[in-house]
Amino acid sequence: MKPRNKKQQHIVELSGRLRPLTTPQMNWALNSTINHYGYRLKNGMCTCMKCGHEWLETRNGTCLCPECGTQIEIKDTKERVIREKSYFNIITTIEDYQVVRMFLMIVEMRKGMKVKPAYLEIGQYFIDPKGNKTIVAIPRTLGCYVDTFAFSAPLEIRNDGDAYMYVSDQWVYPRIKVTDTIKRNGFKNSVHRIHPVTMFQELLTNPKAETLMKANEIGLLRYLCARPANKSDIDKYWNTIKIAKRNGYRVKDPQMWFDYIKMLERMGRNLNSPSLIAPNDLKVVHDIYVAKVNRQRIKEQREKERQQAIKDKAKFEELKSRYFGMEMTDGEIEIHSIDTIDDYYKIGDKQSICCGTAKYYLKEDTLTLTAYIGNKQIATIEISLDDYHIIQCRAFANEICEYTQQIAGIINANKKMIAERKRA
Repeated sequence: MKPRNKKQQHIVELSGRLRPLTTPQMNWALNSTINHYGYRLKNGMCTCMKCGHEWLETRNGTCLCPECGTQIEIKDTKERVIREKSYFNIITTIEDYQVVRMFLMIVEMRKGMKVKPAYLEIGQYFIDPKGNKTIVAIPRTLGCYVDTFAFSAPLEIRNDGDAYMYVSDQWVYPRIKVTDTIKRNGFKNSVHRIHPVTMFQELLTNPKAETLMKANEIGLLRYLCARPANKSDIDKYWNTIKIAKRNGYRVKDPQMWFDYIKMLERMGRNLNSPSLIAPNDLKVVHDIYVAKVNRQRIKEQREKERQQAIKDKAKFEELKSRYFGMEMTDGEIEIHSIDTIDDYYKIGDKQSICCGTAKYYLKEDTLTLTAYIGNKQIATIEISLDDYHIIQCRAFANEICEYTQQIAGIINANKKMIAERKRA
């Protein structure tokens, strides 16, 4: 898209002034960002796919090419062509902008020929002293892959996207040039496997990131830059981090340490206590508190269930107590009311139905009954309290009960009794 303001116009002008790739940068990309192979035939003749040198090689695994000195992986194959690609980044500056330049290297290696890679610039992130980023890049095309670019398009101002963030998090050329501000804020020639764009923005805008960088707490800095939720953890427990640091504790596993700190907080422990927040063996105390939190969670759940049971019991008795002790029979089948919540759950477990777990005992417009022949339960019945028809009559495991018609006759014969209890 066209530049929309003077800042974007200036950035486009600066983009055109950036130097092309240097020979050391291209050599580094070729040597360091792709795998190199030696293709070997059955007769033992091996060809370095980088420089094209051929020699007799009997070793397996990896070896050094005797001509170019590259470490290569030996492959027994008749193939003659190999294609590789890699993304890499050059970190530099221009005026007061921090710039992350993104490149694609495409390599086609042919047996017996010296490799001649091609390089294409994907785009550039310009980060101003306030941490705002602007991207100049070629566009991404539609496709199922993240890194699908329109290589023939020009570098222009673009909207940021996952494709550019992905590419800018790949290989980084080790000779890094940063602005004086970023250098002042603690940067020392390595991105430490942190996304460079995110790290530079944090160093320019977040004093906590600056402190972590200067204190060499790279693990915490990497945790902070990983995602917004982690940044919130750093902000929330910043005092705890400072206390741990003052007591000489280094956080080696930030994710486990923050999980442990959150468990301490849940258990009501003092997050200002060095003996708690700076353990000698983080894994051991982490596992101890996992068990404690699980016990606490079970205790809280039981208390919640107890309180709910008290509420359910009061409501159940208000709705159903008038039907307690109700019985009806035709001489063969006996139908009884269910008089406790516990009985709903017991019948549900015994019959593999959900009259307890689905809380049928709290339904206001229905009544649940149970039917027996002798000591054998044959059905669980739900009837409407409007017209006393059977809504469902279930045998074991929700099967249809073979006595449904007989049960319906018993209930029809006792409608008057049920109605009287309803009015009671």
